[in-house]
Amino acid sequence: MLYLTLLLGALLFAGVAMTINEGLWSNTISLLLIMIAGLMALVGGIPLGTWGLAQTGQDVSFTWYYVFASIWVVFYLSLTLMRVVADRVSCTQVRFLPIIDKIAGPLMGAFVAIMFTSFAAFTLWRVPIMAGEWDRAKASETQISAFSYAQTPFYNVAKSFLKSEDIDSPLIPVGK
Repeated sequence: MLYLTLLLGALLFAGVAMTINEGLWSNTISLLLIMIAGLMALVGGIPLGTWGLAQTGQDVSFTWYYVFASIWVVFYLSLTLMRVVADRVSCTQVRFLPIIDKIAGPLMGAFVAIMFTSFAAFTLWRVPIMAGEWDRAKASETQISAFSYAQTPFYNVAKSFLKSEDIDSPLIPVGK
């Protein structure tokens, strides 16, 4: 679990470094697309993973492998497709006052990095760790707390969406 926690920290750092100079418009579009692609992956990845498991005839103990891979494949494909469409549709960037773009651009870039890291933490925590693949009992309280805090932004978005659309997901129990 220590290495996974360090991986999340590196992912957050890389996300901030990659988006810091993108500007407010591009980072805002990226944030929206990451949230939408994450929701699409959550809703579409689980059935795709269980379908893939059924098609291969593997043992049920391999379910988390298929679900985890399917969630990330759906996330990657939907994010890539939506980004290409968004870049084609929005040929002209919205121009903001330079001071607003200088301040809000990096701030929105930090939000993009946080949401992407949160999606990664959410998928790691809810699929392989909850499946018992990694022993949570051996993890320190700090590591468990880091995962809990890291997954919270995407968890809140996903829970709100699933509850509003009345969608049942095995990864997020939504109370009626």
